[in-house]
Amino acid sequence: MNWQREIQLTDLDQSQKLEVTCKRCGHSRYEEPHDLVEKYGLHFAYIDEVAKVLMCHKRGCRGRVRLSLSTESETEGFVGGLA
Repeated sequence: MNWQREIQLTDLDQSQKLEVTCKRCGHSRYEEPHDLVEKYGLHFAYIDEVAKVLMCHKRGCRGRVRLSLSTESETEGFVGGLA
């Protein structure tokens, strides 16, 4: 069982964005959960079910997509080390 089978669109925060990346051409875009619910009526859909419905928006591609959670928080590198 992976994280995509455990999280529904309605579980995500409204400020959270999903990164949608095409498996065929690599084109990326960002989607907000509430927009996906309104566009496709996916109220109780899990993330893996959403990935099956979505497709690439790049002209002529229409490939399958991969979804990942995007955060706006800063990440920091490892600062410690061996003494």
